[in-house]
Amino acid sequence: MTGANASNKASTGYAREMYDTHKWGMPLVAISCPQCKNSHLVPLKSVPERCPFCRHAPISAGDTGPALAPPEQVIPYTLSEGKLTGILDRWAQGVRFRPDGMDPGLLAQRAQRYMVPMWLVDSRVQGSWQAEMGFDYRLRSYEDQYSDMAGWASQQVQETKVRWEPRAGEIGRAYDNVATAALEDHRRVMRRLGSYKLDERIGYEPEHVENAAVRIPTRAPDAAWPDAKAALNQLSKLECTQASAADHVRGFELDAQYGDTTWTQLLLPAYVTWYAEGDNTWPVVINGQNGHVDGMRRASARKAGVTSLIIGIVAAVLVILGGILTLAGAVFPPGAVVGIILLIIGVILGLTAPIPAVSVWAHNRNASLANWL
Repeated sequence: MTGANASNKASTGYAREMYDTHKWGMPLVAISCPQCKNSHLVPLKSVPERCPFCRHAPISAGDTGPALAPPEQVIPYTLSEGKLTGILDRWAQGVRFRPDGMDPGLLAQRAQRYMVPMWLVDSRVQGSWQAEMGFDYRLRSYEDQYSDMAGWASQQVQETKVRWEPRAGEIGRAYDNVATAALEDHRRVMRRLGSYKLDERIGYEPEHVENAAVRIPTRAPDAAWPDAKAALNQLSKLECTQASAADHVRGFELDAQYGDTTWTQLLLPAYVTWYAEGDNTWPVVINGQNGHVDGMRRASARKAGVTSLIIGIVAAVLVILGGILTLAGAVFPPGAVVGIILLIIGVILGLTAPIPAVSVWAHNRNASLANWL
């Protein structure tokens, strides 16, 4: 693994290193968003007017905070732009009264490449451990059961029990490529993007970010180390359990030193697109490796309102016309029959007129609640 550069950052003052876009192999500029508080690197030749992530405007010249050296590795885009329309079409299915901007072709046309940073940590764990290890065993017993046909009968029953035994030992293991968050909101971002196959990563080349917005890390290695240490401890716990041939473990304690630690910056591929509904703009994110899509699937309240209004107008016309014909039935009796039929149809339409508007309101409310949860 290449990670010496990042390791030096952690030990010599990552936050004090001056930012230099020339290291990326192409001119980049930092931008920041006052709405979502995220900062990005974007190609100097195509600085966007809005935030690449939340679509808020205006944006301002950004401060990279911790110096952002180029990544050592990236996961390449497996999902090409040509496949986005079909994937987005499946995502949008089931939404009645779609906003005009939710057209899959338009969403695909607006899609921008977006790369999310992550740390990969290599480290050696050397120390001692102790825990209680649990071993499954079968306990055979008998219980009496009654049935109308056979009366009382004894049945054999097997139960799985756990035998706990104290264990202790030494561990000296090197762990590679332990995934660690480079963003404060890493969990929320990954919940939207889904999982990645990290073993498909390759070395960084400037063309990987040529048409992409790169999210700037908000956690330097020093800040990310507690999470990396917890992950290393968890791996050590699993290995000690396996070495003990145990089925369970509890009370695991590890007294260890961590050495030969290196940090590798990895970029994950994604796409970000958007659509407008009312006065709001809603971003949609797509995993650039497996095509997982996440975004608020809102319906158009305007379209639903217009539909309800049209149905209401038609219902009113039918009621008025039916009433006139019913009154005219005194002179022309067949007209009364037609008038009554029109009245009934008009009343039914009038009762159903609010349904489109109400159903869209409920749909959007449920979508908002699901997103909030």
